[in-house]
Amino acid sequence: MHRSHAAAAALLALAACQVAPTPQEFLDPRDPAIVERRESEEELAARVGAFREALARGNRTAAVQALVPGPDTHVMGVDFNDGRPRYGAQGIADALADLALPAGAVARTPDLRVEAETREGGLGWFATHLEVLPVVGAGGQPQRLRVSGVFVRREGEWRLLQLHLSEAEQPASPAPDSATAGRRDSASSPASDAAPRAGG
Repeated sequence: MHRSHAAAAALLALAACQVAPTPQEFLDPRDPAIVERRESEEELAARVGAFREALARGNRTAAVQALVPGPDTHVMGVDFNDGRPRYGAQGIADALADLALPAGAVARTPDLRVEAETREGGLGWFATHLEVLPVVGAGGQPQRLRVSGVFVRREGEWRLLQLHLSEAEQPASPAPDSATAGRRDSASSPASDAAPRAGG
């Protein structure tokens, strides 16, 4: 009797279980479609990396070439440009010219995301924060940007379709030591802020 109850409970527990399907890339990592998508995403990530390193060197021309823009690439830069759209390689060059990049720098894309389709006419995209930080003694101010772009696959090659640059929120500067000490002093002696007694 006890065995039948235990068996029934086991069957009910199994029926309640939900088994999540295993992602296809783990089942067959050599699937041609999966391999092609991975290679496309690696290619787009490499282009963003070349763009980043060119900006770190101050080479805006190489930065433009790294993204392989077409003549119809739509560019939205940090500057409003009086509401006029920018297009193509020249549009990217003009948008980069608006940036006050440090003379010598290191660059980071700490949260780069890339996704890509593999079919002809398919889209790929990336999004990241881009930090261009001056090295010691180089001078200049850090540049922190949000950068995103869309690529289209044409005749087996990825072409930049749209690029967006905007200023990222700058980290708050730490308060000077003297100001911090002043706040500590006033907090530790609240009596100093009290109203003076009559006749005092």
